[in-house]
Amino acid sequence: MNLRSLLSESSYPLILGHQNADPDAVCAMLAFARMYRIINPKGTPVLIADDLSRLSNQVMNTFVSGESILETEGIESDLVILLDTNSVFQLGPKFQKIPQNPSKTIVIDHHEINPETEAIAEHRLVKTDRSSTCEIMVNLFEEYNIPIDSMTANLLLTGIIFDTRRFYFADVLTLQTAIKLIEYGANYEQCIKALLMRPDRSERIARLKAAGRVKIHQIGDWLVVTSKIGAFEASVCRSLLDMGADVAIVGGAPSNDVVRISSRSTREFSISTTINLGKDVMEPLGSIIDGRGGGHANAAGANGTKGLDEAIVKSVELIRTIVEKEHTSSRES
Repeated sequence: MNLRSLLSESSYPLILGHQNADPDAVCAMLAFARMYRIINPKGTPVLIADDLSRLSNQVMNTFVSGESILETEGIESDLVILLDTNSVFQLGPKFQKIPQNPSKTIVIDHHEINPETEAIAEHRLVKTDRSSTCEIMVNLFEEYNIPIDSMTANLLLTGIIFDTRRFYFADVLTLQTAIKLIEYGANYEQCIKALLMRPDRSERIARLKAAGRVKIHQIGDWLVVTSKIGAFEASVCRSLLDMGADVAIVGGAPSNDVVRISSRSTREFSISTTINLGKDVMEPLGSIIDGRGGGHANAAGANGTKGLDEAIVKSVELIRTIVEKEHTSSRES
């Protein structure tokens, strides 16, 4: 992919992140816009996403002034860039029809490879071994010899810190990249503070309600918990891990035609069982909920339109099957 050529030839690119865009997606979008303006100063990039997370808004307020991410439909463009996103389903209902021309669509992502990606984009940069899309963006800046100013360094470091859970999921390359960003002018303390946010009242209530509805499944030595709540599924998953679960799977159906499922696991669980929540659990659930699923080994989700209860039951069955098969194999050997 000759990214510089694609950006040089585009006058009005559309830079998209996934629905309810998190800090990794938002910071990557803002950094990409900065890269584009340096490569093509006469162009006019537009950034859009179907809603931003509350934390993402706080990050933008901390580091960026005069930049906005729109939720507007019907914006014309001559190039589409999907960041931290590898399927149209992840864009949300409002923007799923935007990627129409694969020859004019770019995907830059770090999630598990989605078969749909090849169909929607001829130009792809997918690095599943990287911790975040922001980490991939640092490599692109360096590859094209584009300077990283302190504001962009702050954004990229914040995105990396967020997606690695403060470097809990990080390797040597990730740590080296973080050090580079600090050398470029990123303020580590400020980046950390930008990600500190006490959950608001509604999120705390959701966590407490979901905890009261938890079902515990003992699979081998592991505690897999499931629950249902109408919102904040990912936040609830994280809180259940903090309470002692090895795996948390939380589903929500905020409306009659929307189903969401989030999942999280401890690093110990994923390493010991080799279970990848994105590939082994959430992707298979896509057909059940009439949607799509995917993500990482330790953090994944699925979005669809039906079948929430069936999907939650199936998610536990999938984990149980893999764990018991692995246990049987190790005992026989």
